[in-house]
Amino acid sequence: MTRNRLSSWPTTPLLALVLLVAVVSDVIAKEPSLIIRPTQPKQTKPIGSSLILNCQPDVDQPEFITNLKWLDPQNRTIDQTSTAGAHVTTTFTSSNNLGLVITGLTEADVGTYTCTATYSNSEYLVRSVIVDSFYDITWVDAPTEQYPIAGTSYKVRCKVKANPAPLVDWYKEDTRIQDGNGFVKDIDGLLIQNVTAEDDGLYKCRAIVLDTGNILDRDIRVEVHIPPTFAPDQVSQLEVVEGEMASVRCAANGKPEPKVTWIHMPDQRDLSEGTERYSVNKLTGVLSLNRISRTDNGQFKCVANNAAGQIERLVNVVVLIKPEVLDVTNVSVPINTEARVKCSANGNPLPSIMFRRVGTNVVIKPGIEDYRISVEHDTIGDLATATLVIKHLNRSDDGLYTCIASNKGGEARKNGHLTVEFPPVYASNMVKEVWTWNRKPVNLSCISESLPNASITWLLNNRMIEDDINVRKFGKGPYSDLLVTPIDQTYYGVYTCLTKNIHGENNIQITLREARRPSKVSQTKFEVVTATTISFGFVGPTDTGGIKIKAYAVQYKEMSQTWEEARNKSWPVDTPYILESLEAHRTYQFRFAAINDVGTSDWGSQEQRTMPKRSAPEEPKILVIKDVDTEDYINSPYGNSYEVNWKIPADNGEPINLYNVHYCVTDKVNTVWTVRRDSCRSEDLRSPDKTAFLMDNLNANTFYKVEVRAHNEIGFSVPSELVFKTATGVDIPPMQPPYPNRLSSAVIISIVLAVLFTILVVIDVSCYFTNNTGILYILFGMCCRKKKRDEDAKLGSLYGWRFPLPYCNNSTGESSSNGNGSSYTSDVEKVPLPDMNFVFEGKELLTNGNTYQSNNLRIEPTEMLKKDTEVEYDVKRSVSQTRFVGKDSAV
Repeated sequence: MTRNRLSSWPTTPLLALVLLVAVVSDVIAKEPSLIIRPTQPKQTKPIGSSLILNCQPDVDQPEFITNLKWLDPQNRTIDQTSTAGAHVTTTFTSSNNLGLVITGLTEADVGTYTCTATYSNSEYLVRSVIVDSFYDITWVDAPTEQYPIAGTSYKVRCKVKANPAPLVDWYKEDTRIQDGNGFVKDIDGLLIQNVTAEDDGLYKCRAIVLDTGNILDRDIRVEVHIPPTFAPDQVSQLEVVEGEMASVRCAANGKPEPKVTWIHMPDQRDLSEGTERYSVNKLTGVLSLNRISRTDNGQFKCVANNAAGQIERLVNVVVLIKPEVLDVTNVSVPINTEARVKCSANGNPLPSIMFRRVGTNVVIKPGIEDYRISVEHDTIGDLATATLVIKHLNRSDDGLYTCIASNKGGEARKNGHLTVEFPPVYASNMVKEVWTWNRKPVNLSCISESLPNASITWLLNNRMIEDDINVRKFGKGPYSDLLVTPIDQTYYGVYTCLTKNIHGENNIQITLREARRPSKVSQTKFEVVTATTISFGFVGPTDTGGIKIKAYAVQYKEMSQTWEEARNKSWPVDTPYILESLEAHRTYQFRFAAINDVGTSDWGSQEQRTMPKRSAPEEPKILVIKDVDTEDYINSPYGNSYEVNWKIPADNGEPINLYNVHYCVTDKVNTVWTVRRDSCRSEDLRSPDKTAFLMDNLNANTFYKVEVRAHNEIGFSVPSELVFKTATGVDIPPMQPPYPNRLSSAVIISIVLAVLFTILVVIDVSCYFTNNTGILYILFGMCCRKKKRDEDAKLGSLYGWRFPLPYCNNSTGESSSNGNGSSYTSDVEKVPLPDMNFVFEGKELLTNGNTYQSNNLRIEPTEMLKKDTEVEYDVKRSVSQTRFVGKDSAV
């Protein structure tokens, strides 16, 4: 019995373990269901709003979900075409999620909506949600702009309705308003007692519905209107000038800005509508009076009004008479004496008079402290006079002086001229040294300033020269030129220009020197040497020959050549002295000379230089204008592009066959530009003449590093580098074609070529039909070439003929005809023919002295056949290339 108990014991725990696993698995297994989001069982929304409810299966295996759908409150299936109205539809938000969409919620849409589905074809799932609605807050009477008047009480209107009923609160500039302090909250607004300008501002009417949690604000701008008041600086009397225009301002303060009208009191006429002589600006309050007359004396009333009130004021207008300058004297006085310029004027009241030098702002009037200049005033009847007195005159006092007469009515001006006479002086920029050579005529110029004008006389080495036949004088003063032809050394020396007028005389000396060729170049420097080019520097000659060096010259040759075989090159002064197109790894000899207008100096000592071996090109220097505000980069004017330009470098003996442009995004890290390798782009430009490349599709506001290298068969040059930054924002194309419909150059050239080709075809066809010549005639005659060759053979047994084809012209060379249409044309030198008879196409040729002819052919013998000949016989042509050795040829 004990054994049976022991033998059955192991099976009992095993069974318990199996049962435990089954229970745990049943607990862990998910219960299939549907989830509606939002998860609240009731969704309350305002009328007119929109919402979406998402039905999502909550199961272990979503792929077993089928027949997922929404039912409306009447248990009708809602699909994408909607059975509950066009604004209620369903849409799949994902593969197994179905959304219910309600747009423009109405009371008819309220109710219970149900989502259903089938799981594993056996289990029915269902979930419902209630959709409810409410009326949102609505403003009934709450204007956003309201205008109380200062000094009164005013209710800021804010009437609102909602369901459930709302609570209303008030704020000013985001600060809550409490009852009291001049404010009373009412059911339909906020009462402001005794409104002031401080009550201006932005008020907020806030409506709250506690049952729905809705809150809505209404901003109301309150602008306090203030009755108008006149500005304190208003004039009560206006003095205006007869015959001119005037204006008077009537400025009024208030809120809103007052509008101003003017009334002419004598006739109670409103001037607001404007007349020929009066106009009113209602906003600025300015009354404009045109062509003032003495009848305008009297009162004008200004009226200012706005929404808060109206005020009035009177202005008295007084007409003035503007002054008139009657006369200003013109005077001419010698230097270092006294000048008196008198001015007279009238007006009402009598004007005061002052003077002003034209071109300056210095006013000269009584009371000035100047020992040389003063003004004397006087009154003669209804005239005011003033005299400008200037003592110890100098040349700077010469000029126009304005007499200015002024009173309350305005001012009048008139100019008078003060002329200061003086003895001759010379221009400071006169050339005092002149060069010539090889008896070339030269011009000496003398410019004298004086008043009155001075006469000019010329001397050479203190002797009269004007009567010399090799000297010609042009002009007697104040300008004079002397044209000198120096036939010998006596014409070189010091020429004196002697000037004289009634106030004195003066002279100036001009030296005429003989120029010569410069001396040898002092020193030559080989500055930059490449395989094919040399850049030189020069130290000029010690003796320039008296005139400027204008160029330097070089003569160069290879070692095996003589100087007679040498090549030459010259450069203007201050230009790059570069010699190009040399051969790599060859030795050259050089000698140099300086050039001026006289001639070229002697050649200097010889220099020798062996050119470097052929190598990769020199660095192509990038051309750029450096920005002022940056040190190590430049700014591109465009956001997504930049054009890099470079100078074609020396090729060092091998032609450049391409340029490589490599550019990358770069960043500055600890003062060092670091390239982003994954951003790099590279382009090979196969044109050796290419000197620019446009990089486009760049990022805006980004740094880029670009490298340009030249390449020949030996290799790449050292790269030329540049860092630039693109502009911020989107790139604007650098240039748009101003006329998008304009034909391109290629199209224009094609049209021109087509027209020319058409003209040539027309001419060729005309030649074909009129003269049996031209390209078409030749092409159509090729089919008969074999027969023509047979014809050639009949004549070519003795002579060779070629038929030149003058285009559309049978008159070239010598021609003769027998009257039957057959002719012979030749442009050859003549060769004698032997005495013989021969037959051509069955017709015997007859001898007539040295001429052989038949009815259809005429041949003139020549001394020697040196050129080809053309024969035309019965509209048939024969061409032969047979040559004759000479007169006694065995042929």
